[in-house]
Amino acid sequence: MAFSVRLLPHGGRKAMGLAVVVAVGLSMFTGIGPSHAADTTPMAEDPGPVGSFAWKGFNWQKRFWGGAPMYNASWDANNVSNPDANGYVKLSISNPTGSAPKGAEFQSTREGFGYGTYSTTVEKDVSSLQKEVVWGCLFTYDPNAVPGYTEIDLCEASAWGGGAAYGEDWPVTQGHGYWFDATLPPGQGNNTVTFDVTNAPILTHRMVWEPGKLTYETFAGEGYDGTLLKRTVLEGSTVPLPAKEQIHFNLWVTGGGGGDAAHVAPETVTIRDFSFVPANQGQLTAPTPTISGTAAVGSTLTAAPGTWTTGTALGYQWFRNGTAIVGATSATRVLAAADQGTSLTVRVTGTKAGYATAVRESAPTATVVAGTLVAPTPIITGTPTVGSTLTANPGTWTSGSTLTYQWLRSGVAIPGATARSYKLVSADQADAMSVRVTGAKAGYTTVVKFSASTALVQ
Repeated sequence: MAFSVRLLPHGGRKAMGLAVVVAVGLSMFTGIGPSHAADTTPMAEDPGPVGSFAWKGFNWQKRFWGGAPMYNASWDANNVSNPDANGYVKLSISNPTGSAPKGAEFQSTREGFGYGTYSTTVEKDVSSLQKEVVWGCLFTYDPNAVPGYTEIDLCEASAWGGGAAYGEDWPVTQGHGYWFDATLPPGQGNNTVTFDVTNAPILTHRMVWEPGKLTYETFAGEGYDGTLLKRTVLEGSTVPLPAKEQIHFNLWVTGGGGGDAAHVAPETVTIRDFSFVPANQGQLTAPTPTISGTAAVGSTLTAAPGTWTTGTALGYQWFRNGTAIVGATSATRVLAAADQGTSLTVRVTGTKAGYATAVRESAPTATVVAGTLVAPTPIITGTPTVGSTLTANPGTWTSGSTLTYQWLRSGVAIPGATARSYKLVSADQADAMSVRVTGAKAGYTTVVKFSASTALVQ
């Protein structure tokens, strides 16, 4: 777990024996029946035992037992959602009685990841965290590993209780770091760095774990192209060695340092992505795709993936306001009526043998506007004499357009004359005839076209 004292720059009391809670909790998984996978991501070579759900190539278990670090030891598995249509998982803090909040946590059932690159994309303005709430994504180690390696924090954010009991108001900060000796107090048994948060609604965190070295990076936005908010390099003999580490994501309430832990309001964090690339796998060159074309119904948008590692197979998925469009899996998208009023993005997935799969998503388009119909000027054929029939030739409009007609006598609409053809009557004599064609199609602006007038009817 991410303990409230570990990244606390202002001091705090040591949490004793909490690493054992994880070991006890994991022992409860034995005999759990399979759950229906809520995600169809292909399983990694070692996804871990079946748990509550499958996500991003691994199996995961929702926390259902009590214990630290949540101040009242209360957790609810229902506070962790299954992956949604976008592959996102949401963690929530609930407080059904108003005075007994429940935390959320899920963890990989796989034990043992080791050296490599870890990355996660989180949808949360962490500057808005309540001062009693802690958000963390971390690894918990085998508590039997000497000298008791228990934790690496890829991203952790909190105001650590706010310090209200001491008349202080601590800001929300983020942290990179690790706890290298659980037998020692804060400041002695851990190596951590805190830094200011921004109000970026999406953050991407990346960590490279090498022998004797940990490199952390936090970026604003999705992927690694946004502003680098913090880069931390921690080196030396205290860098943990691989053991039986698991990946944890949790959202919980700390009772330390003041604040009003019992009465926190509901809080949510959405985890968009997680990936792990073993140290012996290559990293694809994977640029952010761009979209060209006019954002109007009927127009074609084209995804430009950029230059990936040679030999990379690319797949595409278009999204409308963040929701995947069924069947929209080519590099182009002809905008439909359903796209009007929305913004589109495209997600490009690159795969190549011997390399970790990479996913990149474009920036959104401008809001899609109504299309413009192809609308030629109609032509009238026929002889303008009483008893003859005039016919409107509308020309070739945008495919699927619905056309309606209105005949006019010297510019005045003739009641009931709404067919494509019109038989001239004695009332038309000495008047010039014209026709108005109206074209309509869902997602397009309605267009009205008038023909030229005929000669005077004889």
